[in-house]
Amino acid sequence: WTRRKSGQESPQMLANAAVPDETRHIRHYVGAFTDISHLKEHEAELERIAHYDTLTGLPNRRLLADRMTQELARTRRRGHLLAICYLDLDGFKAVNDQLGHEAGDQLLVEIGQRLKNALRTGDTVARLGGDEFVLLLCDLTQEQECLPVLERVLGAVAVPLTLQNRQVTVSASIGVTLFPRDDTDSDQLLRHADQAMYQAKEAGKNRFHRFEAEP
Repeated sequence: WTRRKSGQESPQMLANAAVPDETRHIRHYVGAFTDISHLKEHEAELERIAHYDTLTGLPNRRLLADRMTQELARTRRRGHLLAICYLDLDGFKAVNDQLGHEAGDQLLVEIGQRLKNALRTGDTVARLGGDEFVLLLCDLTQEQECLPVLERVLGAVAVPLTLQNRQVTVSASIGVTLFPRDDTDSDQLLRHADQAMYQAKEAGKNRFHRFEAEP
């Protein structure tokens, strides 16, 4: 990294060559610098596209899988609990049908930001696609710790917003499973949370439901 005359730092590629004399002893070196800022910017953009949702800027399914792998191992090591929460918006399809996809996209961006703001430091919110999100509530010492976070999430989603000069209100149905009480792999944990989410919808929406394994 070098500093330009403006004071701005920039990445450089250095090609360095040794120059010998007649006796083959190294007399000096010649270096050629090439500014590779554009390459680094392109790498960063590819990294962002690979791991983050292009609409909301939230982690995508790929980055969620990586974080789940890390959190499952850390949770087991520390003897804590990890809440895997599958969230689906209630009423999103009506917004898309009545106001169009552009309004639907605006809604998703706003909801994504609200979810981020409602979570604690160290938690994760990811968008799987459509109006489906996953929350990872980390480092829980007891099950009850996730309840105020989920209540806060429900309240944040339900706050009305204005789209195309119309007030719109949606809500969320959330399915929750707790690892390692639900001691399985990440794919199965997501399926269990998804099942619990559908039970939350059937129970009236705008609520959360915890997954319970069948006896």
